[in-house]
Amino acid sequence: MRRLLKHIFFVLIMIMLILPFIQHQFNMPKIRALKGAYSTPQKPHWNAANFWNGTFQDSMNTYIEQSIGYRPHFVRLHNQLQYSLFDTINAQDVILGKEGYLYELNYIKAYYGLDYVGDEKVNEDVQKTVAIANWLKANDKLLLIVLAPGKGSFFPEYIPEVYEVNKRGSTNYNTYYEKLKQEQIAVIGGNHFFSAIKDTSQFALFPKAGIHWSYYGMGLIFDSVFQLIEHHLDREFIDFKITNIKVSSKLKSPDRDLWEGMNIIFPPDDYPMPYPEFKFEITDSNQMPRVITVADSYYWQWFGGGYPLKGFSDNSFWYYNKQVFYPDERPMKDRAVVPILDAVLNTDVILILQTDANMNRFSFGFIDELYALIKDGGEAEIKKQQAIREIAERIRQSESYMESIREKAIKRGVTTEEMLMLDAGWIYKNKQNEIMP
Repeated sequence: MRRLLKHIFFVLIMIMLILPFIQHQFNMPKIRALKGAYSTPQKPHWNAANFWNGTFQDSMNTYIEQSIGYRPHFVRLHNQLQYSLFDTINAQDVILGKEGYLYELNYIKAYYGLDYVGDEKVNEDVQKTVAIANWLKANDKLLLIVLAPGKGSFFPEYIPEVYEVNKRGSTNYNTYYEKLKQEQIAVIGGNHFFSAIKDTSQFALFPKAGIHWSYYGMGLIFDSVFQLIEHHLDREFIDFKITNIKVSSKLKSPDRDLWEGMNIIFPPDDYPMPYPEFKFEITDSNQMPRVITVADSYYWQWFGGGYPLKGFSDNSFWYYNKQVFYPDERPMKDRAVVPILDAVLNTDVILILQTDANMNRFSFGFIDELYALIKDGGEAEIKKQQAIREIAERIRQSESYMESIREKAIKRGVTTEEMLMLDAGWIYKNKQNEIMP
């Protein structure tokens, strides 16, 4: 009997050793990947040099360790034990607050003003913003700034004691908001808005284990966005409503983003979250504004749901002013290849949206870049773009020319509108060369 048990244990041990190898080689069974930002090391290539200096062995050891079969399961088990037994979170900058509330460190810093950029920087940014707002208004356009609420500012009572500060200093959110209001810039203060309804809201405005605003809270802010656009542009284009709010314990992304990034087995406690339907009734399609939105991740809920196509005309999402995403089938572009002045002159509204944790990067450089252009040579560029648009309009009147534009657009893999503006720009450039001596 003892001999049989020894054989059974031996077979079980061999199976345990072999199974990870099989899973890694054949990806059977398939395992859900870990969440978050991490890099998978590549298998190193052997050569005499890296072998003798030891880098091959180190790289191979790392590769084997990171590529072992069932590794995501092992990581989740390890993280779950750390979280359940020791209240330890193995996710960068994720903080466990009181009563199980989760935060990101930057939102706590923003609440206490630990990331304050200083009065001089705020004043400089605000003055540039005023100049741009006035310039846009002179060109029948609107600059609208939305300071999205932060979870640290909304739930300061659950911030863990180890991160509490005896005295709050000046905060980026409060200082920018007050100065923008003083200068009569169109601005929505998310922290003020949410704080005012925190105790009376029937539905949750933030999840317990996520960092972004709820779908319901997002809808409230965008209702104000639509109203402000209609007011400042003096046009009515849409009737926006929040309807049929379903409250569910089965949380959708991003309401669960923080605990998903923790890579644990069992989700932490959270309360049910509201999931409303958004109703868009277009009152005048000809009045729908073209919008450029420069924003952080708080805009993804809106953009990913396809709502800009329902609420705006032509629009784009400038993610951290680094990448440009379109709500239709156009491919993403690197922001560096998109001429900022051209884009601004061909839109109606510039919407800048950022949460308080990102206020130390005001507008993500967009205001600085546009200000430099309108300050130095802006009028000449405006006249140039106006001339190009007039040429494009004349081209539109010719069906044969537009057919040629459509054919070239297909060959180049761009939209008809982009090809039209390229042709109009080429005509303008050649006319300027004819004028020059």
